[in-house]
Amino acid sequence: MGACPAGALIDNPQSPELRLIEKNCVQCGLCVKTCPEDAIRLEPRLLWGPKRAEARALCQAEPWRCVRCGKPFGTVQAIEQILTRLSGHPAFAGAAAERLKMCGDCRVIDIHTHADATIHDLP
Repeated sequence: MGACPAGALIDNPQSPELRLIEKNCVQCGLCVKTCPEDAIRLEPRLLWGPKRAEARALCQAEPWRCVRCGKPFGTVQAIEQILTRLSGHPAFAGAAAERLKMCGDCRVIDIHTHADATIHDLP
């Protein structure tokens, strides 16, 4: 969203969703080049009428919920990729791996409630 100089891409504060306001799009292509999910394509068209000013969903994802409190943070796809990439790393074994599944608040609480936690346990 930050890659769009015209403010055509916005997020949905209620859920992991990328939205487009077509009237703001200048077809510069920065969004296509910087999208980590390859979810954006430029399509030659022109939408007329009031719908041009309405935000419409381009990409939706299922939110990941903290395993401790249930608060949504990140997306299922992103957290699963992180868990896969870090699965063999010794710094993210045991309790540290479980903390990757927690929101930031619960990670801090978990570290401070376990006396044996060290700086190396921080994800």
